[in-house]
Amino acid sequence: MKQYIKISTILVATVAGMWMAAASSFAHYLWVEEIDSKYAVCRGTIGERLDPYDPPRVTEISAVTDEGTEIAITRKDEKSQAVFTAAQKPALAAVVAQWGDRVNTTRGKKLMSRKKAEAEGLTVISAFTSTQYSKTLLAPAGINTQPLGMKLELVPMADPAKLTIGAPMNFKLLFDNSPLAGMSILTNHDQESVTNADGVAEMIFEKSGVHLLYVTHQIPANKDSGLDFFKFMTFLTFEVKE
Repeated sequence: MKQYIKISTILVATVAGMWMAAASSFAHYLWVEEIDSKYAVCRGTIGERLDPYDPPRVTEISAVTDEGTEIAITRKDEKSQAVFTAAQKPALAAVVAQWGDRVNTTRGKKLMSRKKAEAEGLTVISAFTSTQYSKTLLAPAGINTQPLGMKLELVPMADPAKLTIGAPMNFKLLFDNSPLAGMSILTNHDQESVTNADGVAEMIFEKSGVHLLYVTHQIPANKDSGLDFFKFMTFLTFEVKE
């Protein structure tokens, strides 16, 4: 019996490890894309695929001018994504999405609460909620280098719209408006840079096209919440021209 318990424990740990490794190599990005005369809040892998989602999970959409003035928008929730039109062409679009309860289990990630997962007989490794923040830079603008006050936010220290291919550029990572050190900033082109004590990381973009930067950050949850942690992701999308 003791040997059986030991083998079972090893199997659970192995499956959990495989799940966490798979999760780290797969992510749903969040960005805004201009399509004809409207803007779509996109989820998936930029340049590869678009994934359907429940539009009401996108809880905030804002469009701003070069100076940071908010632009009136008209939102429409389509079957698998949220879209909007703007009273004038925005320089930047920002989005907040609250995806709700998640659990990591020995059978993979499930979109449900711990209570529901356990009721279905699943072995829960961890329970959390997922919130994502996204900024898409649509034009050269002064607002591109200014924080918007998102809980987790990447702020370019120079306007990426004026970036020269091969030249270094610094980005500052903020959490609750304070610099966040020792965090990996990743890109859709498999680059990585770690923030210093001031929350700043340098990156070099060797090719033109759309670039997406993202960071994942977790903080412990209150023990009475039924959660193990809160998961936050932030995205910054812009185009580097030749």
